[in-house]
Amino acid sequence: MCKKILKWVAGITLASCCSLVVAEALPKAGNINLQSINKGLSMDKYTEEYTHGTITGVTFNEQQKGPMHMGKSACSFSIFTHKEINKSVGFCGYEDKDGDKIFIQYEGASDAKGEWNGTDQIIGGTGKYKNIQGSGPYSCAGTDKEGEFPCTTKLTYRLP
Repeated sequence: MCKKILKWVAGITLASCCSLVVAEALPKAGNINLQSINKGLSMDKYTEEYTHGTITGVTFNEQQKGPMHMGKSACSFSIFTHKEINKSVGFCGYEDKDGDKIFIQYEGASDAKGEWNGTDQIIGGTGKYKNIQGSGPYSCAGTDKEGEFPCTTKLTYRLP
């Protein structure tokens, strides 16, 4: 019975140490450069000028490891277009393999080719990203496939 208790305590201790190492592996400041592919789930066009909807996708860290590599993305968007005005605003949540999240608020504009560019502002996070702050540029482009949006996000962040 003592051996079982000892193994259980050793297992819990090892798991706690490993969790601590993973959480500390994220530097207090740095860059997260992501590539993502997103698919439109819903799009509602209220008028000729106003559309909103949601997209979800998968993220890949450009280093092929690290924060948000092989993670999930979920975004909402609102688009206003009128003559030369093409503006977009929305929110995204990026989730890593551990279930920890970074939340983004973004705004941007579209060019004549339909490519979207703008700024992401980090507005919060959970788990290892709790109290994260930062910002960075993003760019997205439509493809020939209906509702598909590949994006590049370059975030500079800091943690307390």
